[in-house]
Amino acid sequence: MSNLLNEISHVSEIRSLPVRKLNHLADDCRQRIIEVVSQTGGHLASSLGAVELTVALLKVFDFEKDKIVWDVGHQAYTYKILTGRNQVFDKLGKKGGISKFLSSRESKFDHFGAGHASTSISATLGMSVARTLSGEDHSVIAVIGDGSMTGGMAFEALNHAGHLDENLIVILNDNEMSIDPVVGALSKTIINISTSKTYNLLRGELFSSTKHKKIPLAIRNTLRKVNDSFMAFFTQGIWFEKLNFRYFGQMDGHNIKDLVTLFKVVKKLKGPILLHIATQKGKGYSHAEGDSLAFHGVGAFERQSGKQINRNLKGKSYTSIWSESFEFIMQEDKKIVAISAAMLANTGLSEIKNRFPERVFDVGIAEGHAVTFAGGLASQGFKPFVVIYSTFLQRSFDQIVHDVSLQNLSVRFILDRAGFVGGDGATHHGVLDLSYLRMIPNMVVMAPKNGSELQSMIKLMQHYDEGPIALRFPRSQTEEYHDFTQEIPPDILFGKGEMIREGVDLLLVAVGTMVDSAIQLAENLLLSGISVGVINARFVKPLDRHLILNAVSKVKAVATLEENALAGGFGSGVMELLSQTGICIPFVCFGIPDQFIEHASREEQLVQSGLDIDTMTKRLQDFCNKVVQNKMRLN
Repeated sequence: MSNLLNEISHVSEIRSLPVRKLNHLADDCRQRIIEVVSQTGGHLASSLGAVELTVALLKVFDFEKDKIVWDVGHQAYTYKILTGRNQVFDKLGKKGGISKFLSSRESKFDHFGAGHASTSISATLGMSVARTLSGEDHSVIAVIGDGSMTGGMAFEALNHAGHLDENLIVILNDNEMSIDPVVGALSKTIINISTSKTYNLLRGELFSSTKHKKIPLAIRNTLRKVNDSFMAFFTQGIWFEKLNFRYFGQMDGHNIKDLVTLFKVVKKLKGPILLHIATQKGKGYSHAEGDSLAFHGVGAFERQSGKQINRNLKGKSYTSIWSESFEFIMQEDKKIVAISAAMLANTGLSEIKNRFPERVFDVGIAEGHAVTFAGGLASQGFKPFVVIYSTFLQRSFDQIVHDVSLQNLSVRFILDRAGFVGGDGATHHGVLDLSYLRMIPNMVVMAPKNGSELQSMIKLMQHYDEGPIALRFPRSQTEEYHDFTQEIPPDILFGKGEMIREGVDLLLVAVGTMVDSAIQLAENLLLSGISVGVINARFVKPLDRHLILNAVSKVKAVATLEENALAGGFGSGVMELLSQTGICIPFVCFGIPDQFIEHASREEQLVQSGLDIDTMTKRLQDFCNKVVQNKMRLN
């Protein structure tokens, strides 16, 4: 690696570098990304594909004045490195380090936070209107790619941007199409024509004259047909042109010289502009080039071999157990279908799609459509499973309410990555689902304590046809599960929890990942002479009223435990139950406080939320002591 990256003390110095040095800088950034991500994990392939694009942007634009929004953060590691974060880049996703995504709290160069997809054009259009209303003069750029253009929000924003006719640059970073045609003679000719001064002067005059009706209608129509024919014949840009975007592309996204030339041209043009840039995911790292999907979001790996570093995790991931169990019931029941929103691999559906291609659907980054699509299937007697990260299901809240629950359609929701997710941070935690799902009428919500219960709940979902039902599970491992091909997991009764141990002083009502914590807390508190009962609720909605009320009648105090937001969550549901039945008893809720928890390890996030064993043990000891003291005062 050269020393050029380390020699740059401020991003503004890039604007004075010649192109040959920009290529050296790009090489340095690429090696820095590989070096760090191989140790910390992160989003590798997409960021490697956007290195030259980023360097060219920083050569032409001044992002202390100009504004840029990157769709999600998968493409933006080079941008982070070159905008003052190279020295702390090795703490990527670590506590106290930098985020894997864009964060306006982290840097003044992150003009808009982004962790979910398809939002960049909407945000930059808002910025461009703000610039106009403020009478300012600077460029506003959206970089959208990595599948984000499949999201409906992106199309809504394109339509609005074309209507407003604001000065806005949208860069479509297309990393799925081949680069070969782009570097050919024909593509160079197209780029040369579409970026030439003469062509853009004539084209600008055409648009202006047409807008102000200076040219007779027949001639205007003829000139437009000539322009449309050029764009349709040589490019795929006619669709964008119809939305009032001036289209440039495709261009090789790894040719810094050509990118710089293009950016200098479009920087001076008015109106909405779309640049179609073709890049290769994983560029410069052979293992990522060969399997960009595996190196999209990756854990630590051996740099030379590309092999994942074994973290010696015990058991099997919840995602793997879900996948194996689901494949079994798909084989058993031909009415079952699966729907993913661009997350087949990470939710365990890739192999299942290979086996049942006609019954597994990937709708792209379109979560709202996924839910309503499932509703349509359910209305015709099929059994759709919407398989999605908890954090991404938030984007389809309205569809869950109106298109599924209001009609009481039997759509099954599988929520992977529920609870804390470690280094991906606040944008990816699944810590709101218990709150926003339990408030919806007709919705059933479940959370297993281990892999065996997960399998039993999947079986229950297969046969549940009374309305919508959701199952959430964490991004972690479990050692308790069954081989679905050898033994059928035991049934669990609908709406019924499990009494794990009896107690007379304190009752812990826990759900999901916190059940094991409750058992450990009961053991710790017993050493202090406190007798503790433990309930595994299993169902967040409906609650097992009989089990909970009967257990509450035998103790002096109650505590609930959940890996979810305290506001409106599982604990709130238990308190509502006690209130409705007129029970007044000392009560404390353990859950995630009313704040966004940033990137760190899951264990550190639990500590920050007060959900670690030591903190909860001390708090419950103090709570029980106060309960005893208060009863003595009353007596």
